[in-house]
Amino acid sequence: MKRLIAVSLIMAAVVLAGGVLTPTHAQSPPNDLKPTFISPTPGLYVNGWPAFTVSYPKEWVEVPQTGPGGVFMAAGTHPDSYPSPVLAIAVFPAPLPLEEWAKLFMPVWVNIFTDIKVLSDKPSQSRDGTPAREVEFEFVPKYDLAGHSIKNAPKNCGLQLMTKKDVAWVSVMLTDYPGKLGEDLRGVASSLTFQPGREEPVQVPPDVRAFFDMGCADTVNGDVKTLMTHFSDRFRHSGASKGFYEQIFRNDPASPIQMGVISCKATVTVFEPRVDKAYLDGFWLYKAKGDGTAVKMPMGFQQIINEHGQWMWFGNQK
Repeated sequence: MKRLIAVSLIMAAVVLAGGVLTPTHAQSPPNDLKPTFISPTPGLYVNGWPAFTVSYPKEWVEVPQTGPGGVFMAAGTHPDSYPSPVLAIAVFPAPLPLEEWAKLFMPVWVNIFTDIKVLSDKPSQSRDGTPAREVEFEFVPKYDLAGHSIKNAPKNCGLQLMTKKDVAWVSVMLTDYPGKLGEDLRGVASSLTFQPGREEPVQVPPDVRAFFDMGCADTVNGDVKTLMTHFSDRFRHSGASKGFYEQIFRNDPASPIQMGVISCKATVTVFEPRVDKAYLDGFWLYKAKGDGTAVKMPMGFQQIINEHGQWMWFGNQK
């Protein structure tokens, strides 16, 4: 299963730059609080699966995600309109131990940062005691949050807290400029708290379960053409189109189809019907050929839409 990393690694770390705000953190939520993609709460990010929360200043504004892997981004506003500080949260599958974080993030960082310098790299833990890795670093951003090139950008400082749930990596990253991150922003990273009470499977309607079962059958059979008929032509996931995902399924050796999985099952932990759509989250349970090890892979926030009486993948678009 070592290659089951998938396309979400493309944007495992989406982070950019600086400024200073005084945060006011939201209170820790009850276990029945709905995920942010269903019911946003200013100052609090609530993930579906894995179930966790991160508190951040209520004044910060959510920034649209632009790549798979990133699940939430928020930024403050500097007087010169350069967005800062920035919080970026990512959830993605990877089999590596936390100590080998650089193998995942450095290939991404070198494409979006220059002058990268790791200041510290040490064991840590989240607020609830989950083992984690904490990395402090400096960098100069190549692009702003809209993807435009930046000239003469100042040096930024960053702090990344990484932990794992099964093979799902959870990354909470804070960046600011200049100098070092203050304790208030460090507190945003350390507020990461898992909530296993929200991870129980939920029942879905029979037609939705049949939809998942068909997709799993197509994956096990390696039938990309039929699998793509379950995607809406209006599908968008973090800006990626249906055609983009088709190419991933056909060509990426890390995709479940190219890995030749021998079994597949969808477990839904969040399900919220909305007229002709439904919001959902959960995980896929795959077994790969070879040793047949079963691995949980995060499904990530998704929407499905009912088009002409058939459920279709619709992505995470608003």
